[in-house]
Amino acid sequence: MQLRGWVVTSSSLLLLARTRPHRNTRLSTSTMNQCQRQLTTTTATPASVVVPTKKSPHLFTLKKKSMSSKCPEDSSDKKDEEHPQEHPKEHPQHHSKSLPLEVRQRIEERQRQAFEFFSQTLQIYGVEELIFCFNGGKDCTVLLDLLMRYLRQEGISSGDIPMLYIKSGDSFVEIDDFVERCVTSYRVKLVEYEGSLKEALTHMAADMPRIKAVFVGSRNTDPYCENLAPMQPTDNDWPPMMRLNPLLEWSYHDVWHYIHLNDVPYCSLYDKGYTSVGNRSNTIPNPHLRRDDNCDCNTVVSDCDLVETVGYRPAWELEDPTLERAGRLPRK
Repeated sequence: MQLRGWVVTSSSLLLLARTRPHRNTRLSTSTMNQCQRQLTTTTATPASVVVPTKKSPHLFTLKKKSMSSKCPEDSSDKKDEEHPQEHPKEHPQHHSKSLPLEVRQRIEERQRQAFEFFSQTLQIYGVEELIFCFNGGKDCTVLLDLLMRYLRQEGISSGDIPMLYIKSGDSFVEIDDFVERCVTSYRVKLVEYEGSLKEALTHMAADMPRIKAVFVGSRNTDPYCENLAPMQPTDNDWPPMMRLNPLLEWSYHDVWHYIHLNDVPYCSLYDKGYTSVGNRSNTIPNPHLRRDDNCDCNTVVSDCDLVETVGYRPAWELEDPTLERAGRLPRK
């Protein structure tokens, strides 16, 4: 997800004084589709749909699903009740045990730094003032897993910090399905809007005025993110909010090393050669991972009949991280 609307205002860590949300019981009059989905914490009865009142957000209870058709359903035993963030493995280990010791130590240090960032954040904001943005991509997947591990370590419920997801009519089915399964597996509350990121945050600020800061999975190699600070306020024409960037210093391969070392489930598109996932109309498998060079896929996705049939190596086999976005098509 390109976050073009975020504007840099500082290059250093900004620690803002904690403010209390304004009391505002009026919901936005926008016609944007908003819903919240929450996995029930009981396993004795099947999931059901809760019909909301007219002016309240839609509240759903999702059925439990495995992370992929290759995996068994989540267990409902006592261990699962005690550790609701534990989830099934969607993909086998990719030789993670053969990674060099220095790589393992590097990822452990990355995780330690992320946990320290979460601790610093909770010294500034209350849990009820936080939300995290999730788009189903690899970076947000790492952010989700790190945050859930930290909350479990601190004895905080996984549902206390909701997940913000922005739906699009042009999204990949694999992404939408993966998001729902993450909600189920990690047991988080989903807040869902349609439109652009700016529109979503605007309506969220009206509907959830207590939210003061949002975790984002941006890295400093992403477009418009090279000068971001770990804590960066939004620009004046955006809803006033603090942007929290715990993954800024992570590299492309750091992300995949973390996923493989911790057996973190991820969207299946990355097995098919996608390295940076946007929408269907602007994303194709990375041509630098193509096994067959007979197809020129740098034009329009619909014009290439071989996109789904030609072989691609998985995303983590991309040697040059500067080519991460080579599968993104230019805007028309």
